[in-house]
Amino acid sequence: MASASSILRTAWVPDDDPERDWEIAADLAVKWVRRECAEQSADGVLVLNAFGVEQQIPSLRRFAVEHTVTTPRASRDRVGRGKGPVLAYVPDERTLDFAASLARGSSLAIVESFHGFPLQGWARQLGAIDLTRPDEQPEQFNSELTEAIDRLDFYKNNGFGDQFGKQQAKRILQGLRGAGLLERDIIVGALAAKGASDRAMRNLGKLIDTLDRR
Repeated sequence: MASASSILRTAWVPDDDPERDWEIAADLAVKWVRRECAEQSADGVLVLNAFGVEQQIPSLRRFAVEHTVTTPRASRDRVGRGKGPVLAYVPDERTLDFAASLARGSSLAIVESFHGFPLQGWARQLGAIDLTRPDEQPEQFNSELTEAIDRLDFYKNNGFGDQFGKQQAKRILQGLRGAGLLERDIIVGALAAKGASDRAMRNLGKLIDTLDRR
């Protein structure tokens, strides 16, 4: 996945209001990405978990007509190394990873769904604009959590799949649990923002789940 330093600007629409219609959420993201496309004189990319979802929401359907649409399963030849600002609609881990790789050197907006991948940690790590509250400053991590996330990032190269990586991650996570800071969605999302692969995100989530059950 692309790391935070390789994406110029980020924004998101949180899935935090059961009364907010999905069309409204999509409209906010589309408007922001269109503005980014205009500023960068670039075409956009709509990234979906599966083709066809865009047909259900008017603003996504119109965006798809004017820009490229792709999924992690589609040939990467559709977009090459990326074309410009990216809009990822309710991505899961794999789709988020793919969307971030396409947004290198450009911008990324995401519409969150808790059924896909919780994004609060991702947004806080990147300082992403909350498009439902654009005038509010993103909440910052405290120093202890920031240090732990940096250490987890250091050991993520093998996706926390090898014994050494698992041991180091467990040690760090146990420290967070002792400090009352073991929040799965926050930690996994923050690592996603720092470039963790979808495999690393899944493995880290499993490690946290195991600790939570003890």
